[in-house]
Amino acid sequence: MNKYKLTFILLGTLFIFGCNPFPRDDAHPETPFLEDLLKDKSKFKKIVGMENLSEIIFLKDGRILLKPDNSNLPFKIINAEKNVFLAEKYDWNLPFYIDKQGELYFNLKKYFYPDYKKQEGFKNIVFQDSLSKKSEEVKNLNDSIGLKIWQDYEVKLMKPYGLAPCGNTIVSTDQCDFFEVRNNTLVVRQDERFKIDFLKPKKDIPKFDDDVLIAWNNGKLPNPVYLAYYQINTIKFKCDDMTYPQTVFIDGKTYLYSSSLGLYQLL
Repeated sequence: MNKYKLTFILLGTLFIFGCNPFPRDDAHPETPFLEDLLKDKSKFKKIVGMENLSEIIFLKDGRILLKPDNSNLPFKIINAEKNVFLAEKYDWNLPFYIDKQGELYFNLKKYFYPDYKKQEGFKNIVFQDSLSKKSEEVKNLNDSIGLKIWQDYEVKLMKPYGLAPCGNTIVSTDQCDFFEVRNNTLVVRQDERFKIDFLKPKKDIPKFDDDVLIAWNNGKLPNPVYLAYYQINTIKFKCDDMTYPQTVFIDGKTYLYSSSLGLYQLL
């Protein structure tokens, strides 16, 4: 199917669902773009940008986890005043976990909440790694014999942690996913090796008008570009709808966060 047919189908779908597929002018040209507004130091104070970061994660106690975008850089736990509580590299092949009490597990160690200065070695088991290793060991055996050895090993491996093989994980992976501390061991049965159970919720920012389609980006399949119009108290701004700004409250103060722009305090 060529690009023009795909475009026609997409436009037809938008018509069916009552969406106008034709770009319009900015509905609020007087409203500043968020990126420009953030430069106003009377309204916003920059806490941290997204340089060398893949994610900014807000912890329940008001501290902030800065997750790097490559394994050569350390992750950091800071507060809104930029004081650093922890800054260390970690092996991305190993699990990283913060439990509901704020205890931190990474690099086969447990770091004790709240200051993370006390640490001790901690056992990890990632079922996927253990089972892959066993598969290598039995790959030269008869198929049925190798499968039986592998299945028995899987049962034996999981039993100490109160778990059992999942069966058809292709149909339902969510019910099989497991990532928590059990029997003094960090137990992981899922592909993702990074999990935080100590999160502070973010809030969506109210919009003062409907989004407006302003353009189509060309590609294998054309992508619509929308302007979204937001308001925080008396401050109005606009940005493309993929920026998706949110607010988070830390120690009684309001902060604006966007995964593409970073974290800013509202003054």
